[in-house]
Amino acid sequence: MSSLTMLTGKDLYSVFIAGAKRLIQERAMLNSINVFPVPDGDTGTNMGYLMQTIVLEAKPYETVSETMESIANAAINGSRGNSGIIFSEYINGVFERLKGKVEVSVHDFSEAVSNGVRRAYQAMIVPVEGTILTVLRKAFEVPNLQSFHEFFADSLKRAKIALADTPNELKVLKDKGVVDAGAAGFTAFLEGIHHYFETGSVEETIQANEDVVLQLDTHDLTFEERYCTEGLILEPKKTIAELKELFQNEGSSLIVSGHSGRMRLHIHTDRPDRFFLKLKNVGTIVEQKVDDMKRQVDALQAHAKVAVVTDSIADIPSNLQDDLQVHLIPVNLLVDGVNYLDKVTLSSDTFYEILKDAKSVSSAAPSVKAIERSLDFLNDHYDDILVISVASKLSGTFNTFVQAAKNRPKVKVFDSRQNSGAQGILVYEASKMAKKGDSIDQIIARLDDLANRTKIFVSLDTLKYMIRQGRISKIKGLAAKVLNMKPIISLAKDGSGMIQDKAFSLKGTEKKILGLLAKRKLLSYAVVHAGAEERAIALGKQIESKFGMAPEYVSTISPIVAMNAGIGAVAVAAIFESWED
Repeated sequence: MSSLTMLTGKDLYSVFIAGAKRLIQERAMLNSINVFPVPDGDTGTNMGYLMQTIVLEAKPYETVSETMESIANAAINGSRGNSGIIFSEYINGVFERLKGKVEVSVHDFSEAVSNGVRRAYQAMIVPVEGTILTVLRKAFEVPNLQSFHEFFADSLKRAKIALADTPNELKVLKDKGVVDAGAAGFTAFLEGIHHYFETGSVEETIQANEDVVLQLDTHDLTFEERYCTEGLILEPKKTIAELKELFQNEGSSLIVSGHSGRMRLHIHTDRPDRFFLKLKNVGTIVEQKVDDMKRQVDALQAHAKVAVVTDSIADIPSNLQDDLQVHLIPVNLLVDGVNYLDKVTLSSDTFYEILKDAKSVSSAAPSVKAIERSLDFLNDHYDDILVISVASKLSGTFNTFVQAAKNRPKVKVFDSRQNSGAQGILVYEASKMAKKGDSIDQIIARLDDLANRTKIFVSLDTLKYMIRQGRISKIKGLAAKVLNMKPIISLAKDGSGMIQDKAFSLKGTEKKILGLLAKRKLLSYAVVHAGAEERAIALGKQIESKFGMAPEYVSTISPIVAMNAGIGAVAVAAIFESWED
């Protein structure tokens, strides 16, 4: 390999795969030194995901152009986080110069990587030195060499020197005593390529030791905006420059990467819902990703040994989620063909406005890849991971969690057999146990008992939405409308839906709910609602007056639940001393 002076498409594929597999090996280490731009401990996870996507999706072709296009498209699909998207844009810049080429010389490739560096810098509103950008640039300030072996050997040497110097260019790195994580990832990529030219073989990816939990010294960790937000769009209506101008005031760390057919935008913002409502007007959104950086920082600092994870159908107030460090995985919500992330890129208030005029609304479980990515991050920082899922009888989300948990021994998935506030109150109880230091087995045993004694009673203002979603037949719905019937919806012990009772007015349903709560000894309860806060608070006060206990919380319900229950619905989730249907 040492004398190779021309690269074919298949050679180029091997080069990239060699670099990708080497970087994947360093995922945990990169997470442990991640302090810039936000110390959220996921640079390795993000860059590893990018490389894994290239390994899985890119294909070798005879020509350099076709191979590089395959790699570039995979890179856009797999790019995550600041460093991942910068790396992706560098790859797109390389493809831009290699387009149409059958084979490539060292000189041609050198020009292509220089173009990649230029594109990487241009992707950012404010490029910062001392990061992956600096190492990209300095690594390829290579003299005119004859063979690819010499080219990459010299690039690796320069990258290592630049990497070691990153603390001198970025104060936060020097203060923490680390080099830049993104820059270290790119250097690892070059090490894999150098190994390939030295030996002619690609290193096999070494699985990280699952028992190793890397912990970063995380005092004084701060960030300006809470959510690391990314969207992938097809057929964008604006150029990269126009998109940067359009979104520059929506947050910080804005990066736009891609080409005329496919672009990925990255931004740190407090309002991912507003960002995506704006983004849908400039292209077809095909992917959304939002990381809660506060929760990621929680994972890096002192915390319980058990991570409690749930899907967005569990209704529990955000302040309690923050206090108890509940990790949320959003379910997909499709509105008129646009896919949103429940509670994250589509808030309840925004959803109620859209719901009034929406022609089609449906839901889908989170993707296995999205769940795996979240679990892999948590795996690096917790002893055990407990996933509390919406009832398997109501959603395919439970089965998706189970699939994602395969080959991840730290992860256990619990079927709550509940939804909405009832699922939320179980998550609340589990999180308190985790915070207290109980083991995952103790928490699961307690949850299994509580789930059998937990009920939810939902008072609907209208059956329109349940009819539209097929939860109630049109014939039954028409009969109920004629009779002005207001059903009280609940769940059976296996988690399937059922009509618990009925009345002929909302006041009547509230009286029936009070009667249902009095059937057994009430231990605790929560009240949740769909845009009916005053009614929910008033019902909570009635319950408190009758039973002498305040609700654990009053909360809005998720857009996913509101899709079926409809605007105006109010529900009480209760844990009893015992319950038999």
